[in-house]
Amino acid sequence: MEPLFPKEEKALVDLSMKVYAEAAELGGMVHPITRKEIARLLRHINSYYSNLIEGESTTPADIEKAVKEEYNKDEEKKRLQLLSRAHIEVQKLIDDRFEENEDINVCSTEFICWIHKEFYERVPESFLAIKHPDKNTIITMVPGELRRENVSVGSHIAPTWESVPRFLKHFEEAYTSDSVLGHKKLIVAAASHHRLAWIHPFLDGNGRVTRLFTYAFMRKAGIASHGLWTLSRGLARKTENYKNMLASADSEREGDYDGRGNLSERALTGFTTFLFKVADDQISYLKKLLALEALYNRIKGYVAMRADNMLPDEKPLREEATYVLAEVMMRGEIARGEVPRLIGLGERSATALIKQLLEEELVVSDSHKAPIRFHIPAKVVGYYFPDLYPAGSI
Repeated sequence: MEPLFPKEEKALVDLSMKVYAEAAELGGMVHPITRKEIARLLRHINSYYSNLIEGESTTPADIEKAVKEEYNKDEEKKRLQLLSRAHIEVQKLIDDRFEENEDINVCSTEFICWIHKEFYERVPESFLAIKHPDKNTIITMVPGELRRENVSVGSHIAPTWESVPRFLKHFEEAYTSDSVLGHKKLIVAAASHHRLAWIHPFLDGNGRVTRLFTYAFMRKAGIASHGLWTLSRGLARKTENYKNMLASADSEREGDYDGRGNLSERALTGFTTFLFKVADDQISYLKKLLALEALYNRIKGYVAMRADNMLPDEKPLREEATYVLAEVMMRGEIARGEVPRLIGLGERSATALIKQLLEEELVVSDSHKAPIRFHIPAKVVGYYFPDLYPAGSI
């Protein structure tokens, strides 16, 4: 599995420092309550794109329905809904674990197996039926259990199943280090992403587990910006490049100028650079989306279309809703009693507007007297955050 780290060339270090700094800036751009709501949405985005990478996708609307346990009557579409829901729930579990305890060893075999177990215990049994790599038989995969078969992926022959525990132990020892600081955490995140995929610890689901692991690693390292950007979206937009770069980093060392390990240092450096460029692109994109003035103008534009009956499937919405939605976006939540002042209308009109916003889930509240909070239902994603999903997918 050596080398475990890429060659730290100046261009690579400069790019990693840029990504690290931009991720830190992104995390502070919105109110913490609003940040949690955007992170919730991005868990849905992550599930959509991670499954798209695996060639198994569903629509954003079906993902929203799955979260509400509203499943399609078509069994295949329902299977894909459950797959997306599993991804969302496991990422939320990762976030919850960090909320409870930041001191998690995400590189441990226990944590990696936990991701796999939690994910595959949530999907239909049909996803656990794996065709034997050599025999014409079906193996039932056990969630969270390391593989007990030898496998190959394309031209990559994964380590023998007997050696997987030893490789994972080496993986943990190499990538768990409190001495790794600043931008170097991002370098470790990229390198460990490939090396975990290279070990291929499970019969199936290694891609999904690796991407969830990398999210957890970045969350622990402080690079995930509280869940405000998604690596999977960038990887899905360059799926072929992603798979090719992973395969390239599987290659063996070529000559004396290609590091000192069994695998190619040059190829690992190339993969790391690729991952940084994807991260840089996605963080820059989300920074533009979350710029307060631009986000305010998109919310205003959405309300204006509703007010002018330009969205025929939606009821009209008062233009004054702009002030309420903008205020909860900037402040996270507001007391209901503030709404009359914000919209310049009487209490009856304010109450009616709040009722409509709640019914449409444009805001949410814990009770009929509690403050109202910013919320992003599926129907407004394309207006508030254009191109977050592919055009025409919602």
